Amino acid sequence: MRLLLFSFFLLALASCRQVVDAVNMKQMAPELVEYGKSADAWYEFMPEFAPHFCLKTRYAVVYTDSQMKLGYWRLRHPLPPQRVMMEARGDSLILHRSFVWDGVSFGRTEPRELMPSLLHDALYYALQGNAPFTRREADLAFLRACRRYNCSGKYASYLSVRALGGFFGKPAGSLAPIVELTSPATPSAPLEP
Repeated sequence: MRLLLFSFFLLALASCRQVVDAVNMKQMAPELVEYGKSADAWYEFMPEFAPHFCLKTRYAVVYTDSQMKLGYWRLRHPLPPQRVMMEARGDSLILHRSFVWDGVSFGRTEPRELMPSLLHDALYYALQGNAPFTRREADLAFLRACRRYNCSGKYASYLSVRALGGFFGKPAGSLAPIVELTSPATPSAPLEP
């Protein structure tokens, strides 16, 4: 309980802008919205689901972190045709085209927060399918990504996901993604065009 209260206190001190934006609902920085409309963008918005904060990848995204130890596995969507959505190859996470996420959990997503939010959402989705790593490892990967991309309020964000992330990393029952264990010798799934 003390950790939870301390996390909220640090979050409020370190990131007042995000707390104010949380009250005003989720949103994306205007430059993210503009870039998402361009043909060069690696992501696009899905206005049919949630204008300006539901995103999906246009291309495969590979994120590598030498301290990440995810093991080897492949994650499939639970509904037919059960396409491969992501796979882990040791210290790399491959997110296939059309992976959907929603930016930071509250407030406004800034450009430097986009990749850490994508990584964290993907890892938590994999946890719903019982991928072979812990929530703590996912949260530490998020913190390292926040450092890499120089996110403001990174420690407050880390403490919030540590305190509150357990509500979102639980198995999802019949709609849980399907995680298949693989090995280093297993070839990567073909990337969709």
